[in-house]
Amino acid sequence: MTVDSAKGQQGYREGFVTAVVPELTPKNLANTKAIVVGPPPMMRFTIAGLLKLGIPEENIWLSQERKMCCGLGKCGHCKIGNTYVCLDGPVFPYVKSKSMVD
Repeated sequence: MTVDSAKGQQGYREGFVTAVVPELTPKNLANTKAIVVGPPPMMRFTIAGLLKLGIPEENIWLSQERKMCCGLGKCGHCKIGNTYVCLDGPVFPYVKSKSMVD
């Protein structure tokens, strides 16, 4: 399913992903994977919805690339705790991301 501008394609739906997540019906929750990219509020509510569906935390990944600046680990702009997003990511498993508070 997509919620972008893929009009006319099968599975297309326009709108906010946070409105679509509760309607998902994964057939095999243990094997369902999700990658979440977007603004922090959207990611927060999308992840909450995915967890409510029963998707395991270790099967959810999210992007922290909004924090990147130089991409070399030199400027420190992307550093969250001891993690450099540009060097160690920018995509992290949710189990790690939930402790990466900036």
